[in-house]
Amino acid sequence: MYYRLQDCCKLVEGAKRGAIYNLQTGKVFSVNAGALQLLRACRHSPLEDVLDINAADDKVYLDFLHRLTEMNLGSLYLAKPSEPAAESPCEAPQKLDFLWLELTSLCNNRCLHCYATSGPCCEPDAVPHERWLSLISEARALGATAIQLIGGEPMLYPHWRELAEKACAENYEYIEIFTNATLVDDSDVEFFASHNMHVATTIYADNAQVHDTVTLNPGSFEKTLGAIHKILAAKIPLRIASILMKANELEAANIMELCAKLGVEVSPPDVVRPTGRGDDKDLLPTAYAKPPIRPPFYTDEESFARAHNYHSCLAGKIAITAGGDVIPCIFARNQTCGNILTKPLAEVLNGRSLDQCWRTTKDQVEKCKDCEYRYACSDCRPLAQGSDSGKRWLACSADCPYNPYTGKWEEEVHV
Repeated sequence: MYYRLQDCCKLVEGAKRGAIYNLQTGKVFSVNAGALQLLRACRHSPLEDVLDINAADDKVYLDFLHRLTEMNLGSLYLAKPSEPAAESPCEAPQKLDFLWLELTSLCNNRCLHCYATSGPCCEPDAVPHERWLSLISEARALGATAIQLIGGEPMLYPHWRELAEKACAENYEYIEIFTNATLVDDSDVEFFASHNMHVATTIYADNAQVHDTVTLNPGSFEKTLGAIHKILAAKIPLRIASILMKANELEAANIMELCAKLGVEVSPPDVVRPTGRGDDKDLLPTAYAKPPIRPPFYTDEESFARAHNYHSCLAGKIAITAGGDVIPCIFARNQTCGNILTKPLAEVLNGRSLDQCWRTTKDQVEKCKDCEYRYACSDCRPLAQGSDSGKRWLACSADCPYNPYTGKWEEEVHV
């Protein structure tokens, strides 16, 4: 008699415990050290060689296998089942899918936490307009389907409309401008609508006093909110992001209530990222924190295979700064993978530096590499790096309270 997990179930081993990934339902089940050892032994030997099915001491293991069977995670076989095909998670090369174009470092706000250290007085932007235009074509030819115009404040870039028109002409499936919305007028709203653009903006409170304290731009809240109403009235897709720091840490519920009233998607605010001006411990909130990483975990067959080879968030994305640097994420400012002023985009995409960033899997990350949940857990490398005292790229996430070496979850996370 033999026992095997179902073909759709994968056993992932951690330092202390294991996990069964049901790729059909997406659920991930934790198993203790004894169960992990049992399932490992069942892979290669008949059940009679693993357990004494008549021994009282082994009844707990038989009960465990029975529960797995009831949950449709495993099955008993009278004859030795055929060996499953060797697991070789998809190794298809990652193609470019999404890019941020950081058009300018100039911004009329001076936000306390700005990751790009943007403001009214910045160094002149280095990328010529013709290079931005050619990049949009190059990226589309290389597979990109989505593009976001950012800054600084992208609407301070004199020719941002030409870039949006170019993206439309190249048939990008998704075109978004991320703006503080203080400069949006009626003609801009008409342009957004006529070019099927999406708009994103940021709200830091439901009132001008707190919002303007973050932006350091008096009147910014009223201008942003006024633009939001115009954009929504024109039925243009809009999303509102929120970042909390010391100055607005009590505004989480108010921001979400405002979003609900406006009729846009309601999401818990993020916490300030330790990048640029945000890399300041005095900015960190003390009364608000995002929920730490906790079970339940979920995944699927494609995500499971991808997690063995590529980073869950970075792969397929690039940002191009106002200086022409190519980085894997707008927050990963020190991970420069090339510069489009000296190289064609294709050469940067095929370079070793970007490939290494895209292939930063949990199998390389400190602590995560020994965790049984590593193929189902999300990850933000820039956040982990920025929160690490040594600013290490492969540092573990500071908001994970799980210790894979003891198999226990801590009560609190001290970030």
